[in-house]
Amino acid sequence: MEEIFLQSGLLNEETLAKAQEECKKSAEVLQQAIINSGIATKAEVLRVLSREWKVRAVDLAELDIDPDVGKILPKQLARQKLAIPFAKEEGMLLLAMNDPRDVFVVDDIQLRFGVQVVPYLALPEDIRQSIAKVHGVEEQVQDEEEEKKDEPQQHISHEELAEESQALTKELIAGLDASGAGQGDLELEKGADVEDIMQVDTSAPEVERLTNAIILEAIRLKSSDIHIEPFEKKLLVRYRVDGALRKSSFKIPFTFRNALMAKIKIMGGMNITERRIPQDGRIAIKVKGKPYEFRVNIVPTVMGESACMRILDRSGANLTLDQLGFLPDTQQKFLDSLAKPYGLILVCGPTGSGKSFTLMAALAAVRDPEEKILTAENPVEYNLEGVIQVQVNPDLSLGEGKKFDFATALRSFLRQDPDTIMVGEIRDEETGHIACEAAMTGHLVLSTLHTNDATSVIARLAEMGVAPYLIGSTLESVLAQRLIRTLCKSCKEPDPNPSQETLQILEEAKIDIKQTNLMKTKGCTKCGNKGMKGRTAIHELMIMNEELRAICKPGIKNDDVRKVATKNGMRTLVEDGLLKVAQGVTSIEEVMSSAK
Repeated sequence: MEEIFLQSGLLNEETLAKAQEECKKSAEVLQQAIINSGIATKAEVLRVLSREWKVRAVDLAELDIDPDVGKILPKQLARQKLAIPFAKEEGMLLLAMNDPRDVFVVDDIQLRFGVQVVPYLALPEDIRQSIAKVHGVEEQVQDEEEEKKDEPQQHISHEELAEESQALTKELIAGLDASGAGQGDLELEKGADVEDIMQVDTSAPEVERLTNAIILEAIRLKSSDIHIEPFEKKLLVRYRVDGALRKSSFKIPFTFRNALMAKIKIMGGMNITERRIPQDGRIAIKVKGKPYEFRVNIVPTVMGESACMRILDRSGANLTLDQLGFLPDTQQKFLDSLAKPYGLILVCGPTGSGKSFTLMAALAAVRDPEEKILTAENPVEYNLEGVIQVQVNPDLSLGEGKKFDFATALRSFLRQDPDTIMVGEIRDEETGHIACEAAMTGHLVLSTLHTNDATSVIARLAEMGVAPYLIGSTLESVLAQRLIRTLCKSCKEPDPNPSQETLQILEEAKIDIKQTNLMKTKGCTKCGNKGMKGRTAIHELMIMNEELRAICKPGIKNDDVRKVATKNGMRTLVEDGLLKVAQGVTSIEEVMSSAK
């Protein structure tokens, strides 16, 4: 604000110091202090800010506001937002605001009252006087006395919380800039909670800083999800880091729950007035120039709304197969399968097993300027250059009972002259049938399926209703995977005395103990004394051959497929994981728990 007035020539160093001194005495904002000190007129101050912020200004002292218009915004809300409607024209509400750049306040009022808001700049003292005039001075004074009477003895003010939150957020950002490590806990409780939830405003500085701090902490921890969960008289924030939930050090006053959720809804483009049904949204941000996207889901619970924010690191699209933990022979076999001109390649595993990353890396491996690649995803998580990506929307009706789902997208892709097609997921018979037909007619088709292992895919497709002969003739390979935690590189060290149980398991897997590099950890500050930091994948790759195709018949069983696949050299998830244990990448306990 000081720079605006100095650059405009309205103030110089001497008059600025005088205005700042007036600010301290009267506890007024700078623009009001300039007028009170006689340094400049109200018109001059409004003109400078109006030009700088590119908004219209209004002198409320010169207006006689219609009470019916002014009372559109309830008195308490008007005082919180420091805003008052002064006119209504053709369905638009002209709103005088202390800071008309605050889009959160504008959006909040638009959603609450279903009107189009046009913000105008006004001085805060004029806004307060207009609120008192419209709603009645006596009524306002009476309400303020009642609020003081009902106020708890230990009351945390917005100013105190804003100051503390700002300092803690700066500390967190400083820690990120310095070394990527957090600097202390973020403590937000200092006394009794605010009694009335309406006292915590969505656009209040502390709510914005709290939201930013929660997101920054998640990115610092490299977490995949943020969980904001209401329980009885407390709001819990947890982060999923390396597949495990970790409780955060945030202590958030319970009365902040609605304001925090409303803030997240506004950022995600959701309806802040709807609290009875689940909602989905998306948030796109940049942190130190690095893009992140959040898939947000909010559901109502008996204690309030609960939010889960899935973090999508868009830079993950740059990952290659070399970075996904493949053993050399498995990677080569998978690349050979991708090099084929047609056929169906499936990646399977439970939710959160890294299937999307693997598919994106696979597409990057087959990407060629001379070929056309189309993808159908829900949603599009990672953007790939040179790849045409389509986001399907099953909720969108196309008429005659049709929906814009994977099957519809896949059917339309066949008329786009593609070379390679990626379908986000095969969920039903129609999608599976079209995918197999596309693979049969000269297209390379990549997709995912929810099965526990690679060999279950054939029986799963058959259960969906896809003809076994079609599966056998089009399926080229199936890759099953899991994500496992890796030993912390900072504190792991050779294990000279592994347990007999570990040695026995490795021997049963036909791994030469003499060639192993078994490691152990003791925990350090970088891994939070857990001994595990980061994740890699374990894989199970089934390559179709004539023997496997021959058993693709009605009534096929998974056990039969597994026997043939292992006989032909397929390495199971556990075996792949044990090889990584022998290499000192992870622990045997992690492999056995993840590959169940």
